[in-house]
Amino acid sequence: MFAKDISIPSAKIKYGLSRTIDFLSICKNPENNFFSIQILGTNGKGTVAAILSQILIDAGYKVGTYSSPHLVHINERIRINNKNILDSEIKFFLDNFYNKAKSICPSFFELMTVMAMWYFSKEKVDFAVLETGLGGRLDSVTACKNSILGFTSISMDHHEILGNTMQKIAKEKAMAINSSQQVCLSVNQELGIKRVLIRQAEKTSTKIKFVKKQEAYQFKYLYGFHNQQNAELAKAIIAELNKTQKTNITNAAINKSVFNTKWEGRFQILQKHPTIIYDVAHNKSSLTCFINSFATFNKANNYEKKYIILAFEENKKIRTVLKKFEKHFNFIICSETNIRKSMKSENIKKIFLKKAVIKKSLDKAIMSTIKKANKKDCIVILGSHYIGPTLNNIFKNCFVHK
Repeated sequence: MFAKDISIPSAKIKYGLSRTIDFLSICKNPENNFFSIQILGTNGKGTVAAILSQILIDAGYKVGTYSSPHLVHINERIRINNKNILDSEIKFFLDNFYNKAKSICPSFFELMTVMAMWYFSKEKVDFAVLETGLGGRLDSVTACKNSILGFTSISMDHHEILGNTMQKIAKEKAMAINSSQQVCLSVNQELGIKRVLIRQAEKTSTKIKFVKKQEAYQFKYLYGFHNQQNAELAKAIIAELNKTQKTNITNAAINKSVFNTKWEGRFQILQKHPTIIYDVAHNKSSLTCFINSFATFNKANNYEKKYIILAFEENKKIRTVLKKFEKHFNFIICSETNIRKSMKSENIKKIFLKKAVIKKSLDKAIMSTIKKANKKDCIVILGSHYIGPTLNNIFKNCFVHK
């Protein structure tokens, strides 16, 4: 069962920790009943959370994973050992706890965060891996008293909320460091971002360790050089758990789990002949990673024609990086997401020259492109998590966590 038929209270995005803290208190502070690890950053948060969870699951631990946004159903956001929370659990939480917290008026994300903490406590998980939703300082995940903080690469995104410079964005994320008892780890960052993270760590009398790539990981499902640093961060967190929580997970076990980790929507191959790839990349940094990965992938496979279907949300500063896509694709189709405020397809087309065409309907854009393509071609569908429902209707069972 999935929560498509359950009415989930919705509220606009709200910032601050007070509502989450109060809501957790109503639920008798379930976040205190397990060891939690918070993953922050701009790109790679979900991937690091997936890798870390898989390593711990394979080692025999019961692991809660909280991630966002979802691709198809909200149940995907809350998982234990890679199994989604059931509708019955969501309904029980709403009936027994949300009604007590209505006066707080939590946002949707705050509600889901507290629900995850309650569910993980109820099911007695050994570890919880929590992906930050937005920023860090005012994100409800930060209210959950996390023992380890792991920072993925930090770059420009959500500038209208977090700030219009890299330093401002980094500061918002860094301020999740709020206790001398926390262990802080990060992938290697640009110098200015490093300084922001170090300053915040010093303010709280703790230290932050920057993880350097030490070995080449092999992946069965993940793709791209950027996932090497994501895997290295997960490994560094496991090393800390080995030291403080006596998990005793070997490098061989880590490498095997990294190899087998799946994370939908990240260079995900939906079908072959023609090859169809889906990726949620939607900001300058992730789009750069994608196009670099695709160039390598195409060189290895030598596709005859390459099609790309683009659909983005509004307020994405991606014009410069998208221009680089022209030389890699024969056909560019500009479309629109069916959920959230979509960037107008006309505005996407303006970025390109004559090569781009407009097809506003995403499902029609996908189906018509599949009809045109032959078995030796490649189709890329790119730009948003909110493409997920459309893909789920077209490619049945394409998402494991559906």
